[in-house]
Amino acid sequence: MALNRYSLVLAATLVTAGTATFGVYRVIENARAQNRVLLRHVVVARKDVPEGAALTHTALVVNEWPVATVPPGALSTLDSAVGRVTRVPVYAGEVIVPGRLAPPGTGPGLQVKITPGKRAMAVKIDDVVGVSGLIQPDSRVDVLVTLRDQQSDGEQVAKLFMSNMRVLSVGTIDRSGPDNRPIVATSATLEVTPVEAERLAVAMRDGTIQLVLRGYGDPDSVSTKGARSEDVLQRPPKPKPAPAPVATASAPVRRKAPPRPAKVEVAPAPPAPPPPPPVVIPKKPDSLTIEVNRGDQVSQQKFEKPDSTIKKPPVR
Repeated sequence: MALNRYSLVLAATLVTAGTATFGVYRVIENARAQNRVLLRHVVVARKDVPEGAALTHTALVVNEWPVATVPPGALSTLDSAVGRVTRVPVYAGEVIVPGRLAPPGTGPGLQVKITPGKRAMAVKIDDVVGVSGLIQPDSRVDVLVTLRDQQSDGEQVAKLFMSNMRVLSVGTIDRSGPDNRPIVATSATLEVTPVEAERLAVAMRDGTIQLVLRGYGDPDSVSTKGARSEDVLQRPPKPKPAPAPVATASAPVRRKAPPRPAKVEVAPAPPAPPPPPPVVIPKKPDSLTIEVNRGDQVSQQKFEKPDSTIKKPPVR
């Protein structure tokens, strides 16, 4: 009987221990299931890829990422990413998503860098216009134009008419080098809207343009009134004529008559004095002087001769 009792106690103990062990196992598995992170295969950049470059096998790798942190639309295979062109710079460890890539079939080049709705326009530059080669791709510049104002007698006017413009490329270089050395080129390509492209074309035809380099992190636009010759020489500005009034349907414009000249009374001139009578100089008659010697006395005797101009009547 005692043996049977011990057997029952041992069996009950084994059953109880087994039940407790199974319960602990289930608790641990449930905790593991709650803490388990679901993973997914995604394509990640192995190294930095510049803007406008094509993705290659050597620049990509497939890793497992937690599903909760995977960006929407992330590429999961290398075949779906190789050959695509980056629209913006991609850095090492970054998940490849379609939003950072150009549409399929787009080739590498400058067209990838152009923002949708804008255009690329090249302008001619030199060492002065290009700020001695210090303008780099992705720099921000203001455009200054200098031309003659036809409404001010051909006076020179300088005006900043475009501000915070993005430089897409300098010459044939579309990205800055690691050392940011000066780039010597004859043209710079700016990113402009269609309206800005028209204004820039007129400025290049009628005047000379110059690029003004902006500092990093200065996105504010600039609005200036322009500079003229009197601003440089500190002369007072020329007075502007008053604008002509605009006629309306209700009240016609009354044009002011020009002022009449004041009447000036002129005193009558005094009468001129009569001319003096002509002076008649009588003609001297011809004369003959004879010297008479009487002893020691000498005398002169003058005999007048008749006027030779008087004509004598003819003798009949």
